[in-house]
Amino acid sequence: MPAQLVRNPVHPEQLTLLQQVFDRACAEHRIDKASPDAEALALILVNSLQKGKDDEERLAAIAAALASSR
Repeated sequence: MPAQLVRNPVHPEQLTLLQQVFDRACAEHRIDKASPDAEALALILVNSLQKGKDDEERLAAIAAALASSR
């Protein structure tokens, strides 16, 4: 039986956190917010938050790792 993915809903206060982490990562790593890289970053941040990685430091670390690997 395949493992099920558990994704929690994103609450309004979490959207603010996601936006802050996303904006900072785009500025620090010079990612155009309209680019495919930015879209991928946003999707991964949302998925990470939904899987329980919901503190700013963890999300920022994920964003930095993704940005440096592009």
